[in-house]
Order: sequence, then structure tokens, then C-alpha cells
Amino acid sequence: MQTILGKIALASLSVAMSLLLLEFMARGLLPLPYPPDNSSHYFTCDPNLGWTGQPNYEGIVQGPEFHQAVKFNALGMHDRDHAVAKITNTFRILMLGDSFVHALQVSEAETAHQLLENKLNQTATSHKVEVISGGVVNWGTNNELLFYRHHGRQFQPDLVLLMLYIGNDLQDNLPGNVLTLHGINCYAPYFAVCDDQLNPVPLTYAPSLSRLENNCNESRRTFINLMGKLYQNSRLYQQIEPLIIANQPRQYFGRAYPTTFSALYVPSDEAELAHAWQVTLATIRQLQQEVTADGHEFAVALISPGLVIRLQLLSPAEQTQFWHDSPAFAQANANQPNQRLADFFQQQHLPFLDLAPPMVAYGRKHNTPLYLVADGHWTATGHEVAATALATWLQQTQLIPHP
Repeated sequence: MQTILGKIALASLSVAMSLLLLEFMARGLLPLPYPPDNSSHYFTCDPNLGWTGQPNYEGIVQGPEFHQAVKFNALGMHDRDHAVAKITNTFRILMLGDSFVHALQVSEAETAHQLLENKLNQTATSHKVEVISGGVVNWGTNNELLFYRHHGRQFQPDLVLLMLYIGNDLQDNLPGNVLTLHGINCYAPYFAVCDDQLNPVPLTYAPSLSRLENNCNESRRTFINLMGKLYQNSRLYQQIEPLIIANQPRQYFGRAYPTTFSALYVPSDEAELAHAWQVTLATIRQLQQEVTADGHEFAVALISPGLVIRLQLLSPAEQTQFWHDSPAFAQANANQPNQRLADFFQQQHLPFLDLAPPMVAYGRKHNTPLYLVADGHWTATGHEVAATALATWLQQTQLIPHP
């Protein structure tokens, strides 16, 4: 028995030394698995959040339709720095979201969060209003829940406002949401729903292991987390990751359509879509519970994709022509995901605002684009319309203090 155990120990040591040698070789001799991307300048990997804005970044961000100078704060948000200690007689709103809140296409003064703060402070309120941005490109509600836990709650917000983007938030909550930075893939943590309840402990994404199924067994969860941490720190694992995902690509919905979010607007029986709805609603419920347990108010605003808004602005003849040219969308309902979310929010007694109606109403009166066509995000006017609608709604629902 001693001889057998000795041989096993020697074999294990040999394997460990071989892997260690390969790790050193991967770090010193091999190029990074992915080419560097321009976005690496203003984003950084984060083990708790997946990624965030580069803290204190200052520079130019550009796309096909914009060229914008931006400056991030110490948390990597497109916002000024906010003191952790709240000033007396101040009402704080923490705005959580994705790229619509990060808003790299406009200046900080033109963002919805800053415009909302300005508008609320121009009206008669009993407190000074401070709006804090907590949104980063590609985040889903899973990232936003984790940001609230790690950073958001320290600001003691009186109101947490979740800006839910229908276009990709559901997709981004599935395992495998990724941003490629500095030549490697940074993966977002994700949550599992077990027995119709969200397991509030996040899972660290591990290529080849993290799938939609089998995320509830505690032993497997422990193994996934260990391998996920290994991926974050091992250049060898990062080097073979492209081979892994080539043979086992990410699970997602909407493959049959030009844009994946189209599956949200048509009858669909995709298992991935059903899972995305389940985990998204569960993470919103979990965020609501944690915010209210901290003694704060919680509310949601819905953001629809620009394409959906533009379709509603077409004339009847143009809409008829669209349906004729796009037979795959013959059964599409432009309000389907919004209504499903509205029903859920009402069941949860959760205040919410659908930004689609004010966007459509503004578009019918003015010939000013609210969304960038190629980029898909709000223009400066889109941010203005959103901020105006939010300010009016917050006052009408008395979610902010009045004299």
C-alpha cells in the first residue's frame, strides 16, 4: 500500500510540475489568445463583476456615429465621483443598467442620469437630489445585482432605479456573457434558478463547464467556481479557451433571426429563452428583496430597442410593407416582452415605467432621432426624452420627497 501511495504521489507531483511548466511557457512564450481591442483602454476585468469601466479613465470613445470625450470616476462609471457619506437633506438615486446608463455616445452632461438629477433639482422638492450612475456596457441584471452588493449599497441610496434594456439584458443573464479585454475573455458571473428560486450565490464562469443545466448540485457548483477562478488566473486555461468554445459554444436564443432579441417578440419555444426569462425575473426579484431589506425603495424603467420604436413610428402603409418584406415576423407583437414584464412588476407590487410610450409620442411630434441607427443607443435627444419622462413619473408616483 505504501508503494502504491508513493507511486500515486509521484505521478501527481509529475503532473503538477508539468502543468506548472506549461503555465510558465504559456505566460512567457505564447501570444494572447485574442488580438487586443480598442475597448481594452477603457474597460478592465473584475473578478466580482466580470468587467467594469477602467477607473479614472479619460480619453476618446468612438463608433460609426459618434466621437466622444469621456471621463470615468473611481468606480469606472461615466459619472463624477460621489462621496460615500451622504450629505444631510440629500435624496440619492442609484441608477443601475448597462450601456444605456454607461452612455459612452454622449457627454456626461448629456446622460440620462445627469439630466434627471438636474430636472429633479429644478422642481420643488424638500431634498437636494443626487443621481449616481451604476451602469457598464454589456452588463445584465446579474452584474447589476452584484454591483449593488459590492459597491452600490455603500452609497445608501434612497431609491434604486433599475434601467432594464429589453434588447439584450435577458441574453446577458445567460452563462457565457463576455467582454474581450487585453487579449483574453472576461466572463460575467451568473446565477442559477433551483426549485423555482434563485440561488443568491453567483457562479464564476468556467469554459466547458458552465451551461444552463446542472448548476444546482452543491458539489458541482463548488467545482465550477474552482475552475472559474482557475480560468481567471491561468494563462494556460485562457490559451485553450478558444478551442473549448469552438467545440462548445455559448447557449443563446434567437438564432433564427437577424437580431437575437427578435425572439422576444414572436411565439417561441426555445429552452434558452425560457431559461433567460426565468433567471432575469428571479434576479430582479432578488435585487428588489435586497434593496428593500436595506430600507430603500426600488423601481424599474423599461428601455425598448430602437428598431422596435422605429417600427411603431412607421405609417400604416410602411408597416404593411414591412410585414410583407419580413414574413418571419408575421406573428410579432411589439409590446409582448413589455407586457410580460409589466404583469410581473404588478404581481411584485413594483413601481415601473415603460419608456416606449413617451419615446414613440416624442417621435411622432418631432423629426429628431432618439437612437443611433448603427450603434443602437440613445442620442442626446433620446437621453433628454428619457430623463424628462423619468422625472415626471418619479414626481407623479411620489417616489421622491415633496415639500
